[in-house]
Amino acid sequence: MNRVLQRRLLALILLLCMFGTLGANIGIDPAVLNNSNDLFSATVPISYGEQSFRERILARTQGERDPIGLVLSGGSARAFAHIGVLQYIEELGIVPDFIISNSMGSIVGILYAAGLSPEQIDTLSSQIDITQLFDISFPIRGGLLDTSRFLSLVAQYLGADLQLEHLPIPIMIVSEDIATRRQVRIMEGDLLTVLGAAFALPVYFNPVEYNGHLLVDGGVTNLVPLDIAYEYTDTTIVSTTFYDAKGINLRNPLSILNVSIDLGKRRDGVAALLGHTDAIWIRCDVEDFSFMDFGAIEELAQRGYRSAALQEERLSSLDARGTTKEMRDFRAAFSARQDKVLSDYRLYKRFPHHGVSHQMFFGLRSFIQENDHWYLRDEVLAGLMYHLRWKSMWFSLYGGAGWESFSPMAVYPSLTASLSYQVAAPLLLEADVSISAQESWLPSWYHRLGMQLRKGFVSDSLMTSAQFWWEHQITHEFELEAMLLHAGLDFAWSPHRTSRLRLSGEGAWQLAGDWDRQFLHTRFNATFPLPSDFRLEVGYTGRYALDGAGNVPLYLGDGFKTSDPSLRTQGSLDALAPSSANFVIIGRFGLDWQPQSFKPTMGELLIFDNSSIGIFGDLLWNVESQIVPELSFGTRLTTTISLLGLNSMPTSLYVGYDGPADGIVWGFIFGR
Repeated sequence: MNRVLQRRLLALILLLCMFGTLGANIGIDPAVLNNSNDLFSATVPISYGEQSFRERILARTQGERDPIGLVLSGGSARAFAHIGVLQYIEELGIVPDFIISNSMGSIVGILYAAGLSPEQIDTLSSQIDITQLFDISFPIRGGLLDTSRFLSLVAQYLGADLQLEHLPIPIMIVSEDIATRRQVRIMEGDLLTVLGAAFALPVYFNPVEYNGHLLVDGGVTNLVPLDIAYEYTDTTIVSTTFYDAKGINLRNPLSILNVSIDLGKRRDGVAALLGHTDAIWIRCDVEDFSFMDFGAIEELAQRGYRSAALQEERLSSLDARGTTKEMRDFRAAFSARQDKVLSDYRLYKRFPHHGVSHQMFFGLRSFIQENDHWYLRDEVLAGLMYHLRWKSMWFSLYGGAGWESFSPMAVYPSLTASLSYQVAAPLLLEADVSISAQESWLPSWYHRLGMQLRKGFVSDSLMTSAQFWWEHQITHEFELEAMLLHAGLDFAWSPHRTSRLRLSGEGAWQLAGDWDRQFLHTRFNATFPLPSDFRLEVGYTGRYALDGAGNVPLYLGDGFKTSDPSLRTQGSLDALAPSSANFVIIGRFGLDWQPQSFKPTMGELLIFDNSSIGIFGDLLWNVESQIVPELSFGTRLTTTISLLGLNSMPTSLYVGYDGPADGIVWGFIFGR
């Protein structure tokens, strides 16, 4: 083993040790021990807030009629079908007097009980990509996925201090306590705490402490808590979202585990339904959906609506007093708040964090996306990653191996610290510092300072921003390797959130070299949907020397794929073959096939979505009087890998012919 490799391995080990020390100080919650010392108490539920719950139900009916109870079953992503059920029964003028729910059904139930209309719940669920609101972490608190960003979203909508017993519609959340092995029925307490406990699926999410209990998803024992509703009324609507996916491989160990867990809760749920045949049962037609298909929320809601319509005759016999003036006033006021929350979120896909959260896990971080804001940095980091979020500040550490994920590939120890602070909704400040041992024992340094100011127009279909950042690279000998000062404006337009038609462009002034070179940078990209799930992409990037000195930089982020060293160093302080041309012009095109129905899974633990295969071609003009451009072309594969449908990672691979190098060019990119 040569000395350079030995040094890099030693540096990598030191980085891992540093992260291990950090992880030891994150603050692991104290252990909660089993205290189920009375076997026969396991069948006796524990209730919180029941007297107030009954009083509030009585206040709604004044004792003049039988209360209308609504039971919303669990079902993971399928539970969003309840949105459509609520929409239909409201159209008939039916508003439940109380709600019983568990698991993911509680998300819909709590939002509705808080006063939101079904349409507002649908907007919240479909306009925000909730798959990006759960962070993977070491299960030091019992779960793999951290829910703090999702709960912060709910806090933005409903407020951080709302209590369950103060909601307009009484609601009971059914959970299970793994400490006492007893069912816990919650009708009072901090809304965010109770909501987190409601869908705390064991292993996937952290158990939640509540009044000395350690709570998990109540749906692990019974998806349909219908029996409980009959303790308060004889008039009940029950909406179910069972699971009956017929295409799964029952030889897959993960599928076997998922189906085995489903056996008992499915059986008890069916038994409850058979025991109360007088209940109005809305069997949502979503049983063939994956339990983590969160990308299909709108379709799930539509199917729930159609399923409820099948029970129109029985539903029409119920008391139909409609929504109260209090509910209508709340919804009108909430609409303005919702519009602002959504508009602010679309700017940077973030919002103020409720409390403090931190996560650590193995992961990947890419700095090599086309049109990114790291022109001088073209690498992917793999290793330990630590994230700290507090209010409007996000801090991250990435430590492990860095590599240039394109041919020829180099691997080296690397450590990066990133800090961003959202001063106001449209203004974001950023800072990055990176240390890498690429060429010797002594590290090279990279830092970046940035500022973005964004504004949305036309219902946020047109997003504009002003960008300013400064990048600086220092060699291991403490000499300037490269610098770039960038100031410009850009835009991105799409007619609506789910549209595959997209246009974007940019214009900027750039200062490079040794603070002595000025350039005009321009860019335009367009994506057009075609029939049969095909997609056409075209793009242009141009950089022009304002000082007429030639040797215009070509950055990997400009989009021309090549391993030719003379091109990759063009415009740098140590350019191998400086060009006299005062321009670099790149044309790009691509044709991809992205079948919308193609969503393979691995035991429904890993889901592959937005998968496509296609061809690409890159054209380069960088020589004076050049008519025939340099050409790179080939094929590419892209997909988005998600854990349980809730934590996704874009992945792409390309391979093709590199005209300037007269060889093969290839690369792969993981992460964002």
